[in-house]
Amino acid sequence: MKVILFKVKFFCTFDYKLIIVMKKLMFLGTFTLGVTSLFAQTLSLEKEEIQFGNIKLNTEVTAKMKVTNSGDKPLILKSVVGSCGCTVPEYPTTPIQPGKSADITIKYSSGGVTGDFNKSVTITSNDPVSSRKIFRIKGKAE
Repeated sequence: MKVILFKVKFFCTFDYKLIIVMKKLMFLGTFTLGVTSLFAQTLSLEKEEIQFGNIKLNTEVTAKMKVTNSGDKPLILKSVVGSCGCTVPEYPTTPIQPGKSADITIKYSSGGVTGDFNKSVTITSNDPVSSRKIFRIKGKAE
């Protein structure tokens, strides 16, 4: 009987100590992630989508998306890619300094296809929290 009680007490104590260690590790990891994101580059978009409205067939329209570095380290845009060949973005290759902004120019060619369009542009950067941001361009070709 004493042996069984010893085993139960030993396992309960062991599990309790393991839980405490795991909680400390989780707290430390969360704290580290929070502190790291406080001192990092952060990509902010002026808006989530660009509305071209009604455009004519076989025309090319252009718009700009303002990107701001709201962090405290330089922001580097690694790539900016349109969802198809009709959507062509041009972006700065130099780092965006903290508190500064830059423009991404988006050219959309309607071609000969009528109707609504809804395309995406994906930005990949060195933002440690959200390295990929997607915004949309929308309109109607007539």
